[in-house]
Amino acid sequence: MQAIEIIEHILKSIEEARSVPLSRDGALVNRQEMIQLLAQLKARLPEDILEAKAIIETKAAIIDEGHRGANEIVEKARHEQNRLVSHTEIMQEAHERAQELIQMTEIELQKMRDETNKYIDGSLANFEISLTRTLNSVIKGRDNLGRNNNPQEYR
Repeated sequence: MQAIEIIEHILKSIEEARSVPLSRDGALVNRQEMIQLLAQLKARLPEDILEAKAIIETKAAIIDEGHRGANEIVEKARHEQNRLVSHTEIMQEAHERAQELIQMTEIELQKMRDETNKYIDGSLANFEISLTRTLNSVIKGRDNLGRNNNPQEYR
């Protein structure tokens, strides 16, 4: 079960739990089921964190690949420029073309960086939402457990 599914199950169990008589917020939940679900959630969270780490590592690999590709294009442009040195007019055209290629490469590399950053930001935002929901559910669950275990509430 995914972390979100576990949280949704816990929330549903708490929402559907029978009310404790003479208690405004008290509810009866299956303690063993809640313990099992929270244990599953605790076990699942490291997987989600590892998944986020993998996304970040993928970003670095994509950027490195973009750098290598850009360097290859720049190197090809320089070789092409050197090959065309035989005549002044050809040399001028080669120089201009090399500059265009370098500029195009820099633009393309920036686009790749922007797309990569967008993708990773979106993935991290989704992960942040997931973790926030999980944390809120755990806090709510702990609050409910804390209230249920407080004997003064029943007086």
